[in-house]
Amino acid sequence: MNTWCRRAAFWLLACLPLTAAAAPPPLNIVAMDQASPPYVIGEGDSFAPQPGLAVELAQQAANACGVELHLLRQPGLRMLQSLKSGSADAALLLSYNEERAQFAVYPLRDGQPDTRQRMSTLRYVLFVRNDSTLAWDGERLSPPQAVVGSNIGWSVIKDLERLQIRVETALNVDSNFNKLQAGRIDAYAIQDLLAAGYLSTHPKLAVRALPQPLVSKDYFMPFSRQFAARQPQLVQCMWQQVARQRDALLKRRMAIYLHH
Repeated sequence: MNTWCRRAAFWLLACLPLTAAAAPPPLNIVAMDQASPPYVIGEGDSFAPQPGLAVELAQQAANACGVELHLLRQPGLRMLQSLKSGSADAALLLSYNEERAQFAVYPLRDGQPDTRQRMSTLRYVLFVRNDSTLAWDGERLSPPQAVVGSNIGWSVIKDLERLQIRVETALNVDSNFNKLQAGRIDAYAIQDLLAAGYLSTHPKLAVRALPQPLVSKDYFMPFSRQFAARQPQLVQCMWQQVARQRDALLKRRMAIYLHH
């Protein structure tokens, strides 16, 4: 083998490990199995052809970071468990609380969630029956003994309990709206856009939203502690790309989903 060939072979072998190391493993992101228009579209295991703004934002961020994206859907409690165990690398649209921060890594700034790197900001509102006299002034319910429904695993439950509001949980949106209509709960705490999407396909429900929001929350893409330890640069890249691309994507695509 002449000198040129030996040098070429040396450099080829030297570059192989670098090439392999430069290709990150696929990123497994889990989303809740209930639709949350306009951010997650479709029910059950699959996404709709237009999968939702949060899904599109994750796809764009992954593409910019040069990583293959695998998306899967699970019920809320299982999604949290997957993040905790590390079987999922990240999750779509989770708000921050101290309990979740024990097993999930959020973008932080001065020890607090960095709102600049949020996926979205969503409002929780209280829905009541059309004939209800229940009132919410932003701090207190009247009557105070009213029972408010919510979905198992939703972070708003902690907010309701902090306000000393009686909470009764159910598995999903359908169950809670049925309980509200039947008078088994007095109100239902739900994200406003999620409620709008559900009610657009259930026009016979005689319910209305109270005008004063219950709480407004920032939602993030938290990572499992296991993945964040293995791929800290990729985690930072994903959060930075979410921040960089979020507003332009929402401006460009929001109307399409709201009229979908």
